[in-house]
Amino acid sequence: MAILSANTFLDDLKNIILSTYFQLTIVISLLLIIYLIFTKTRHIYLVDFSCYLPPAHLRASTANFIEHFEICDVHGREAIDFQTKVAEKSGIGPETSFPLAMHQLPPDKSLNSARDETETILFTVVKDLLAKHSINPKDIDILVSNCSIFCPTPSITAMIVNKFGFRSNVKSVSLGGMGCSAGLVAVSLAKDLLRVHGNSLALVLSMEAVTPSGYAGNLGNKL
Repeated sequence: MAILSANTFLDDLKNIILSTYFQLTIVISLLLIIYLIFTKTRHIYLVDFSCYLPPAHLRASTANFIEHFEICDVHGREAIDFQTKVAEKSGIGPETSFPLAMHQLPPDKSLNSARDETETILFTVVKDLLAKHSINPKDIDILVSNCSIFCPTPSITAMIVNKFGFRSNVKSVSLGGMGCSAGLVAVSLAKDLLRVHGNSLALVLSMEAVTPSGYAGNLGNKL
């Protein structure tokens, strides 16, 4: 009887060990699966992009650009000569365009003109991009815009949301005051948001408003 009891005890102990091992294996496997689900890298893809092409009547050659400076008579000769050199070396050619407000004499730098420029550019490219892929505006989950100089209230993203009827809960961010790096920052931000919010569609709008950026003075470090 003692031997039978010992064998029974060993069998029970063996079963307990096997059961515990099996349960521990299941727990570890579940934890590993959960870890992989929440830490796996989400792949972010560029679906398409669209650029704004201004109409021909907004083109301005370097000569026209400098002539406007001279006619407006807000810069001294030295400042005009300096800007002429900058314009000639900056890549401004006969295909370069300026917003309508900058063709006026004197240039119209008002808030309304800056808003008109922004709406003309962004409304055009957004409409083109959505139509090209038959995307319903309400399918956009994330909206990021960047414009360094023109930072209106309501924001640029609010202008887009209201114009195209995006969802009221769209995740929107308007970046401003970041200079030329803002385009990369906007793309990086959209990428990070897409990694957090999976199976989402993001729209990134990047531009710079020329209308309010003119400087009417002669200080070389501001020209």
